Amino acid sequence: MKIDAKTKMLILFLLGIAILVCAYMMIVTPMKEKTAAIEADNVGLQQKAEEYTAVNAQSAIYKQGIVDLTAEREELLNAFPAGMTREDEIMYWANMEKDNSSSVAISNLVMSSWEEVYVDGAPSSEGEGATQLHLYKAPVNYTYQATYDGVKDMVKYVFAQNDKKSIQSLNVSYDTSSGNLVGTLDMNMYYMKGTGNDYEPTAIPSVPTGITNPFRASEALMADSTDEHSVDSEESDASDED
Repeated sequence: MKIDAKTKMLILFLLGIAILVCAYMMIVTPMKEKTAAIEADNVGLQQKAEEYTAVNAQSAIYKQGIVDLTAEREELLNAFPAGMTREDEIMYWANMEKDNSSSVAISNLVMSSWEEVYVDGAPSSEGEGATQLHLYKAPVNYTYQATYDGVKDMVKYVFAQNDKKSIQSLNVSYDTSSGNLVGTLDMNMYYMKGTGNDYEPTAIPSVPTGITNPFRASEALMADSTDEHSVDSEESDASDED
């Protein structure tokens, strides 16, 4: 079968069109889609670039904020002792009574078991709990006898200390026999492990032997001038005997 020149030209023309269509679909269309995707990415990257530029413009403020927060964190952690012993609990109340010896007297002190109330952070590979913060509370209950001003001074004393403490309850009643206020105070003393701070034990002063009440406040509160003189005399006698 012979094909004339005109038919050949038509066939070649159709083949050319087919090749162009295939090229368009296999090359041009994917390139256009890729270009559209790149343009969309560019829009997102441009937005991020603008955000980073705005953040960078405020970098000094953010850096100062980090410094302030770090200092605030250190101040907060330093408010918690690095450890605690029974002696620390006893001497805290001994010092409180001593500082308010004319208005407050402790008659009974109950120290409950220490409790872990919070853990923050992950353990370190160098040792269990090496990078963890462990917060403990030491519940303390004591029975007191105080004047009206003594009760207020007692509460002020608790919150005037640098170490973290909290008052759970304060019970007050009037004692007709002594004319003073009596009651109980429940509070929590706190300490924290893992802060990197060293434990500093409370200083315990020496007490001469022969003294029946080393704190003296419970005697001084209700004693009149004659009683105070007799107490001092008894202490002097006891010291002479030693």
